[in-house]
Amino acid sequence: MADSRDIIVEKDDVDCRLSTWITRNNKRLNFNSVNTLCRKGLVRVNGLKTKASYRLVIGDVISLPIRSLNISSGQPALKIDTKLANLLVDSIIFKDEHLIALNKPEGLASQGGSSQGTRHLDAYKSTLQFGKKDTPRLIHRLDKDTTGILLLARDIKMANAFTNLFREKQVEKIYWALVGGVPKKEEGTLESYIRKKDIWKPKGNSSAIDQKQSKLDKENKKKALTYYRVIEKIGSQYSWLELRPATGRTHQLRIHCAYLGYPIIGDRKYKIREEKNSHDLPYTLKKLFLHARHLTFVHPISKKIIKIEAELPKHMDTVWKHFGWKV
Repeated sequence: MADSRDIIVEKDDVDCRLSTWITRNNKRLNFNSVNTLCRKGLVRVNGLKTKASYRLVIGDVISLPIRSLNISSGQPALKIDTKLANLLVDSIIFKDEHLIALNKPEGLASQGGSSQGTRHLDAYKSTLQFGKKDTPRLIHRLDKDTTGILLLARDIKMANAFTNLFREKQVEKIYWALVGGVPKKEEGTLESYIRKKDIWKPKGNSSAIDQKQSKLDKENKKKALTYYRVIEKIGSQYSWLELRPATGRTHQLRIHCAYLGYPIIGDRKYKIREEKNSHDLPYTLKKLFLHARHLTFVHPISKKIIKIEAELPKHMDTVWKHFGWKV
């Protein structure tokens, strides 16, 4: 390819997503711009147009367009919001030589988007570098309004190790949610297929997932599995649910709770009815009541069992105390 440079994939980058590899090697590019370059075929692997989600194989030749990679060179440097940078540092709940875990605050996106500007975690990773040669890498993501445990790898070896752990379902994730209503069964399994249109165009559906159409949509559907348990309840009005996702689909827990018939409080995207703020509640229901509470895994380096726990955000903690629920 003219005006491009070729790079051969080495052992340390094997199994890395193409989009992750590009942003790691060119910090001027954000998540959206990389996806655009791949979609237009400006980035090629072994001479072929390749999706941003492609996972690299040793010996792959990546062709990068020099002009596009320098497109943002004239833009002003990122202006660091000191208050946000300090908030992220204060949000650290686990740190060793290889990993950092944050209790992600509500309202902060994991990665950039068309409406995010620079107020997302990916833009502030350098504030969590702490003397390391490279900036930490996001291992997984949380929705902008979801709070709780978010992991970052401090080196490529750990990033690749966690890619395998998540793929092999060796990371146990537990979320807490407040939902409207009380499920008839106090515990159970939610299994469905989630399509792209279920995620991006949920409004107008009588349920968040149309199972009959999903069965016909074989190309775009992905199986999703969630285990749930009712921990506490307030009459028939509210439930505190423990959610254990066995798969990691986009918006999986939000869609599954809506499909169950008891949407997560504050979820304006997948709500099936209007929420009315009860006059006796101490907090507005406009915030999303979904929190990544526990994460358990075997540390790839030390081989020790690591259990991380994140405190509830203010809006959830206030309501929990109001209901008399003990954490």
